[in-house]
Amino acid sequence: MKMATIRIFCLLFIFGFSEGFLLDDNSLQYLMSQLINEQNIRANLATEIHTLKTNMATMTADYKANRCFTGVVAFSASVINDTTPFGIKQRVIYDRVTTNVGGAYDARHGTFRAPVDGVYEFAVSVLQGDSSMWLGLEVVKNYDQVIARVKTGDNGYWNTGSNVVNVRLQKGDDIWVRHMSKGDSNHLVGQKGLFTTFSGHLIN
Repeated sequence: MKMATIRIFCLLFIFGFSEGFLLDDNSLQYLMSQLINEQNIRANLATEIHTLKTNMATMTADYKANRCFTGVVAFSASVINDTTPFGIKQRVIYDRVTTNVGGAYDARHGTFRAPVDGVYEFAVSVLQGDSSMWLGLEVVKNYDQVIARVKTGDNGYWNTGSNVVNVRLQKGDDIWVRHMSKGDSNHLVGQKGLFTTFSGHLIN
């Protein structure tokens, strides 16, 4: 309000005393309303500028988060070393990663995280050791939703069980593999890799 008063006195001097006449009450009210309008316009502009800056910051963050995504998502990993005893519902950590296009597979935790919404295909295989062994694995979505299972063991040697599943995922959904039950041999066979595997890719 102090700034508005200063402006009014300036206008009075420029347009009033310098020309030899005084502004009447109506003119003063008009000038005051114009000054108030100007202040409102400035306030609105400041709000719009703040909103634009916020939107730009959000767009920049989104771009940085997605700039590595090429549209191709595919991974493949396998177990190299045996795990025994293999605990109930123990997560499978695949030692060797042969493919990880798009960077969606986390080798440290054995977890695939969907980078975008879409339909994905996953394949899992498990190797049997000797004739006394059998083992079951299950593919899990997020915390505890089982979407596929695989078993192997038929009194033979080095048999492999496998399964393939297609599933629709939302961005951020996790897919991982765990031991199904401790009622089996509790022995995950690696056989130096490429037999007990976990792989997947984005279909659409």
